Amino acid sequence: MTLRALLASAAVLAGCSTDGDPCDGADTCVQLDVDGLEVRTIDQVELDLIYAGHHATTTVGTIGDAKDLPFSFPLRLDVPDPLISISVIAAGRLNGTVLGLDAANTTVQQGHHESLRLLLGAAHGCTEGGLYCGGTDDVLADGRSLYRCTRQVPIFYMRCRGSCYPHYDDHALCAADGVCRDGGTYCGGHALDGDPGTLYVCQDFRGVTPTPCPRGCVEHGDGADACQ
Repeated sequence: MTLRALLASAAVLAGCSTDGDPCDGADTCVQLDVDGLEVRTIDQVELDLIYAGHHATTTVGTIGDAKDLPFSFPLRLDVPDPLISISVIAAGRLNGTVLGLDAANTTVQQGHHESLRLLLGAAHGCTEGGLYCGGTDDVLADGRSLYRCTRQVPIFYMRCRGSCYPHYDDHALCAADGVCRDGGTYCGGHALDGDPGTLYVCQDFRGVTPTPCPRGCVEHGDGADACQ
């Protein structure tokens, strides 16, 4: 599913409903049911999605056009996979400020409908630009992935080959999955601790001289990784 298709399927809040089936007429669809704890009114839902190996972000709604919770809206999926795995981080905003966050996961079989409940709880806030491990109270998402704080919301950045550390810190890294060779070049998390979007030189079993890779870091084998 392309981001364009996702945007087309996630109608603005004015088109959302609490009655009937929002997925009515769709082939493969996930109904997102958005509610809140202390949060009762929002004007936007910001979504960060991992689905069928793809990543997309989109915002549903318009600043200033507030709607009461709960409401539901559909995500119509047109990817060919027979079983589609979906991970969602949702942020409820009002006048640009994040009031609540939640995350959830589900799978939907091709040609079927599923529903996913998102209960927006109090947002604890994150450090803008900071990298966080998932699987914590603050970042309720994949524990083996890194999330970058973007406009108060943890947005998927990259998945680690192994584990992520330290938790509850804004300088999280992917942990090494082996031992690096002195003088070799490695992407973070590949035989040395680091950011998987950065290339390092191995020195004394750790990464030095980090080089950010704007287009991604590619693993080519022991000591031969390179920026794309």
